[in-house]
Amino acid sequence: MRERLAILAAVSVLTVMLAMTLAPLVLMFYTSVKPTGTLFQRSEEILVADFEVGQLNSIGGPFAVTAQGTSKVEMAFLPPEPVVRQNRRLSIRYEKGDGPARWSTRISQDMRKFSFLEFSAKGEVGGESFTIELADIKGRSTGLGLQKFLRGGLKTSWETIRIPVEAFNLTVLTPSLPESQAEDLVFSFDEGAGTFYVDDVKLIFKKWTYNNYWDVLISGPFGRYSWNSFFIAIAVTFGNLLFSTMVGYAFARREFPFKKLMFFMIVGSIAIPPQVLMVPVFILMKHLGWLNTYWALIVPNLVAPFNIFLMRQYISKLPLAVEEAARIDGASEYQIFTRVIIPLSQPALAVVGINTFMGSWNTFLYPFLLTNTVEMRTLPVGLALYKSLHGVDWVHLMAGSAITALPVIVVFLCFQRYIIEGLTRGSTVG
Repeated sequence: MRERLAILAAVSVLTVMLAMTLAPLVLMFYTSVKPTGTLFQRSEEILVADFEVGQLNSIGGPFAVTAQGTSKVEMAFLPPEPVVRQNRRLSIRYEKGDGPARWSTRISQDMRKFSFLEFSAKGEVGGESFTIELADIKGRSTGLGLQKFLRGGLKTSWETIRIPVEAFNLTVLTPSLPESQAEDLVFSFDEGAGTFYVDDVKLIFKKWTYNNYWDVLISGPFGRYSWNSFFIAIAVTFGNLLFSTMVGYAFARREFPFKKLMFFMIVGSIAIPPQVLMVPVFILMKHLGWLNTYWALIVPNLVAPFNIFLMRQYISKLPLAVEEAARIDGASEYQIFTRVIIPLSQPALAVVGINTFMGSWNTFLYPFLLTNTVEMRTLPVGLALYKSLHGVDWVHLMAGSAITALPVIVVFLCFQRYIIEGLTRGSTVG
């Protein structure tokens, strides 16, 4: 009974720990594909106009009518002034002559985020119809006739009209930008005359969108940030694989003066917080003239004390007989290192390589301190500055975080078995 309770407690603790570990990752990806909202909230719609407040719509845009030539357009609120607990609607009377006749209101929205345009309407006598248009700031517009979605035009009773945004040709809007930015919603009258009533104009958000990732990539030099992070991470990883193995091999197999003291200093340096070294490293890089260069981001990190300790411990457990056999066969120290030690140390090298790559890819402190131009920033620094430039735009911030995290996740998933093997194999070597 006690054993079962112990197992149940252990499983419960592990489950809670796993959930706490995975929850932020799941929340990040979930938020990154929302059209809008925050980490824990999701917006379903934007109420463009319910006509309850003054002469402006719900997002601060004015209502306007345009008529030229013999055309006429008039609008009126019913009732004229807002009344508590009484629904207020808009009446639009039109008469199409030899000039354009339009009613419009400002929306200023990226239409890629929405799935439907929705509004309630009814006609005075029935059969009224018009063209619904989305226009950008330069007057380019895309439109759809109401009769395409409501045969015979409006009825004399209120009904909700829902028009798929994808039915509009959004490529017409702001073609020089990645967004399909609609500045105005327009009702354009093509023929005839009539009066109809409108209420509750809404834009319904999509459930999911991947445009956030594209927006992040094009909103700043994320290509340059990615290249910097990749180049630095590869260089630092290669340096640690080479130098940590060389130093670890020397400590494990060779004798030289002050060996124990030097190894003690290396192990002791692991306990030094990186924040303590910020000022000395910065001053050193400044005197060397390496500030805002790849040298400052790579050279100080080419070998890590923990990696030396790990390789020394692993190599010291390798059987000496293999090296002695290689010496008898006439192998030099270089050949023994490259053809014996390195192949036998592959599990430990995998741990060093993967941990170093992930640490270098995710590092923020030193790239932030040692660089001061866009061309030298890494992804974590660029992401932090993206946040400060755009405020807390959660959906795009999480999309940027996902872009930064994906390479590390992929590397870990591809090489996780080497990490486990490297951490456990040392107990059985020899």
